[in-house]
Amino acid sequence: MPLQPNEINQLNVVSFETNFTRLPIANFFCQRINIPSMSLGLATQATPFSDTPLIGDKITFEQLTLSFIVNEDLSNYLELYNWLISLGFSDDHDQFNLSNSVNPDENLRSDMNIIINTNKSNPNYSITFRDAFPVSLGSIELDVATASLEPIILDVSFAYSGSFSIDKIT
Repeated sequence: MPLQPNEINQLNVVSFETNFTRLPIANFFCQRINIPSMSLGLATQATPFSDTPLIGDKITFEQLTLSFIVNEDLSNYLELYNWLISLGFSDDHDQFNLSNSVNPDENLRSDMNIIINTNKSNPNYSITFRDAFPVSLGSIELDVATASLEPIILDVSFAYSGSFSIDKIT
């Protein structure tokens, strides 16, 4: 007799919450977020006949990608834009000091948290990304020839330190 799983409910793709300390406005408008893929490196042992794959020793994690609706006053876009500018080559000291940031005394990195809910909207798992920082921000496309007024949704990608943790919420 085959074993039956303890849980037969499928993961609900719309039942999540985000909690990003440095991005309260973009956090509110979050539409999509991915749990990054991971892959284990592979070593190969050469033999006279065919190469033999060996278990690698390094796991590579994909970047965290968030999609959000841009609001009319661009405040959520600007909180990401200012953060990214302060990390890169700033034009002047005002851009570097993060005066337009949520908290100017805060580090240039921030923890990010995703809460996965059950089908009954109860918190189930917490996924935490430590020391995250933005590495790319999508472009805003304005088009007078568009047929419908769809909201503008942008992608932003984040790098983070090491792996991410997945903890059961009890």
